[in-house]
Formats: sequence, structure tokens, C-alpha cells
Amino acid sequence: MNNKQLLFIVILFWLPFLSFAQEYYYVPFPDSGAVWSEMYNPSMGSNELLCYERFSLTGEDTLINDISYKKLYIFYTKVFDKSNARCVGGIREDDQKRVYYNGEGIHSLKPSGYDTSFTNSGILLYDFSANIGDTIKNGNISLWDPFLLVEDIDTIQIGNSLRKVYQMNIPWVQWIEGIGNTRGLLFTSGDVPTNGTWGNLICFIQNDEVIYHSDIEYYTDCFPSSVGISNMKLMDFNLIVCPNPVTGNSIRFEWNDNTIRSLELFNLKGAFIENINVVGQNQLEYATNFLQPGLYFYRATSSGGSVQTGKFEVQ
Repeated sequence: MNNKQLLFIVILFWLPFLSFAQEYYYVPFPDSGAVWSEMYNPSMGSNELLCYERFSLTGEDTLINDISYKKLYIFYTKVFDKSNARCVGGIREDDQKRVYYNGEGIHSLKPSGYDTSFTNSGILLYDFSANIGDTIKNGNISLWDPFLLVEDIDTIQIGNSLRKVYQMNIPWVQWIEGIGNTRGLLFTSGDVPTNGTWGNLICFIQNDEVIYHSDIEYYTDCFPSSVGISNMKLMDFNLIVCPNPVTGNSIRFEWNDNTIRSLELFNLKGAFIENINVVGQNQLEYATNFLQPGLYFYRATSSGGSVQTGKFEVQ
């Protein structure tokens, strides 16, 4: 066998492998034709109050603080219809692969609440230029989590492209290049702009094609039966929490609605802490000396099943 024949055999052997090899190219964040379908649970544990929301970028331009963004809409139907959607701000990606959000509160359970004095350029949602070991301070610094740390970066096949997946030091914060956080488009890891509330990204759709579908088994449909904020049994019991943040050994809950029957407490990860019977009371002094510093959530439930949720911080 001569050299030419040997070379020919080698090429034939490797050809099938070479044909399937794919080179990595950066996938930019979408600016149009994109839909994120996601779930979150404002009640921190009650499946009765699961809320399904969808966000869409249509390619429309808007100026916020003299900076150009693409309009971001929220909607609750299976098909995006601008007449039934509401613009909640804008998203932009700069030439450094950083993605920003700017806008007002998304709704009553997801108020932005950020100080615009340091967010004129928007809230940093993602930095897809980051490397392993990099820390990311997104401007909306929370007391319980001053920054994100990139612990690992992997490359996986999604659709017809390779995309980087960023795993942060916080277990539930995972970014997918060109898609966003698997806990929700606008969830960064801190308080804003989602009021510290996260859920699951069910599907990401680009130009009517499903690019990402959650592997959580009960999300068989990209658009589960929609429950909007207006359909939920949410109430305002005028419940006051003080002091907040907690700096001593206790926190006081006060309310003026005598129908409240229970007060439930959850930690930042949604783990149940305690269910307190408060029937006939209008206040509760709760010892916090056993709680670790961090963010906590409460759920007040009335005898009729109505709910008010909120949060407090222990320093």
C-alpha cells in the first residue's frame, strides 16, 4: 500500500467524524421574534397560586435615558397579541456581550424598586463575556448576595448551535447564552427587577421555533394553563413588617384584617420554616435569633383563602 492509498483510507475513516464537528460561534441575545414562557410561585410553596407569564421582544425600539432598547412585553395568552400585552421596559445587549434591562415595575408582585441613581444605564442581567472565576456585580446589589461568581462554563448543543452555559456560585443561577437564566428571563439573583422572585423558564421560542424546553417532566406544554395576576386570590391585608431589615432578635407583624388565620414563613430557597396560627390576633412578635442572615418570605392566608405575600431581611 503506497502513501496515497494510506492517506485516502485515513480520510475515509475520519470523514464521518469531521462532518459532524461543529465550530463554536457566539450566539447574541435576541432582539426580536423571541418569547420566554415561564412560571413563578409568589406564594412560595402553594401550588394553587402558580403563575404563568410570557415575555416577548418584538424588535420595536424605545429610548430610555437616551439609550436605545428593544421593547419588552409581558402577556398571558398562548399567542402573543400586542393588544393584550403590556410593555414593561426594554432590553439591550452592548458590544461587550452584556445584556441590560430597564423599566418600571413588572406588576404588583414584581416591583423594580431600584435606585435609578446608579441604574441609568439599566440593570445588568447577563455578562456573556465572563470567564470562570469572574465576579459580576450587577448594580442592583442585594445585602444577601453582593455579587455572582462564575464557577463553571460548559458548551452544549441547543438547536443548531453550540451555546455556553454559565453556572454561578448560587446553585439556582444558570445562564444559557442567547437565552438567559433557567429561572426566568429577568431573574438576576438579587432583589430587582423581580422582587427576588424566581421560578422556571419553561420554553424559549425564537421565530416560532422552540429552541429550549425545560426538562422538568410536568412541563409538557410550552404554554401551561395561564394564570395572570388579576386571576389570583391576592389581597392587601395592610400587613406591616417592622423592623425591616431585622437588626435585633425579633420582628413584628401587624395587620388590621381579622380574617387572617395563618402566617407561613419560608427561606430564600422556598424551604418551609413555620406555619403560625394567628386566628383572632392582629399582631405577632416573632423571634428571629435562630434565623441566619438573609432574605425571607411570608405568606398570610385568610379564612376565605385569600393571600398576601411579602418579604423581610435578617441582618
